[in-house]
Amino acid sequence: MKRTWRFWAALWVGKLITLGLQISGKKGTTLPGKIAQGVEPEILKHLGIAYTEGIVIVTGTNGKTTTANLLASILREAGKSFAFNQAGANLVTGISGALIQNTRWSGSSRTKLALLEVDEATVPKFCAQVTPSLAIVTNFFRDQLDRYGELDTTVRMVRESLSSDTVLILNADDPLVAQFGSNHSRTCFYGVESTPDSRKESQETREAKFCPVCGRELGYSLFHYGQLGVFYCEGCGFKRPEPEVLAQNVFSDEGLRFRVGTATFSTALQGYYNLYNALAALTAARQIGVADPLIEKGLREFVPQAGRMERFYLPEGEITLTLVKNPTGFNQVIQTMLSVDKPLRILIGINDLAADGRDISWLWDVNFECLEAQAERIQQVVCSGLRAEDMALRLKYAGIPEEKLTLEHTLTAALSLVQRDRQGNEAAFILPTYTLLFPLREILEERMKTAGSSSLRDNKRREEART
Repeated sequence: MKRTWRFWAALWVGKLITLGLQISGKKGTTLPGKIAQGVEPEILKHLGIAYTEGIVIVTGTNGKTTTANLLASILREAGKSFAFNQAGANLVTGISGALIQNTRWSGSSRTKLALLEVDEATVPKFCAQVTPSLAIVTNFFRDQLDRYGELDTTVRMVRESLSSDTVLILNADDPLVAQFGSNHSRTCFYGVESTPDSRKESQETREAKFCPVCGRELGYSLFHYGQLGVFYCEGCGFKRPEPEVLAQNVFSDEGLRFRVGTATFSTALQGYYNLYNALAALTAARQIGVADPLIEKGLREFVPQAGRMERFYLPEGEITLTLVKNPTGFNQVIQTMLSVDKPLRILIGINDLAADGRDISWLWDVNFECLEAQAERIQQVVCSGLRAEDMALRLKYAGIPEEKLTLEHTLTAALSLVQRDRQGNEAAFILPTYTLLFPLREILEERMKTAGSSSLRDNKRREEART
């Protein structure tokens, strides 16, 4: 493909802006990508041809960031270099910016492999210019309906965008994802045999209540969470595919441990929903040609990314920060909290800015009622953010006693409240939507510096520096 003057102008402008941001001490890939896109709308097509070892994308509703970073950890253990939008800027502008950073002024790429997290709504735009060699599809749940529209539309857009030349790594337990394999010959499925939380019956909201092929109601022999499980359709025969990578003997204790075939794997991640992220990364790594011992080490030594069950160590005790953004994800976080056999202190921060989703009616689809069943364990719930009152009202309707609910819009004060009079045997969780995640994280980091404490991530970095 011949590179035009537009490409060179876009590349050099993007690199100059990147250099300027670095000199000024600022981070970010979105601005260079946005300006470069304005100069050359097809810059991704020009940049993509350099990745002769392949372009791996990760998409889906939940788990994109964690899955991409798990796979990155494995690839690093395997000694592979790759371009990566690690900052999580997963729209066209952010992806363009990340690839510009990995491109020399001469137009050649510093690496021959790329690993990219791609927003579901961005997949059609991305695939219009670039054909991924490997695509991981994690799951599909309702998320920001004001932005994405109905879930069926999102699923259809992603499915129709992926080329027959792309190898698909698919979640066999999600019928909305599993259907991608029906007319696609190059697929590899991963799934879970069972977890301690799997049930024969479920009252959870399911996004895929009906068969995506014939429309008949799906049956289940086992539910894992949401619509994920061992499903079947008595109408047309559509059913959960047999996973080539199947997690068995799943166990959770300060992390996850599971077996695939004869190999045992573990990760510091909490929550059975993260088991799927580990499996997706494992499956993709095998497809790339990484050996199981390196995969095992990459998973085991992975440090959770910012706001994904990230643990901080303050004088009052350990505190866990994790993003919440839709009903199914929130439900899984609640189940993870309740699996901790300790009294609980919780800070929930809800904003309704554009990046969070303007419509917060999804809070009424979260199963907060299961917190009421454990009310004696809940010491305090602090509600913060622009929609703190809405969150408190939802919890009140769920049966959480009013005396355990506190409203505090100022983040520093809210964090102090959830830590005040905390006892040594109590666990603390902070659950923010997207635009509150990084402000809260900055406050936690500042308090750690003041106290001379650290996060699990900081400890890992020091260990790496010593070795």
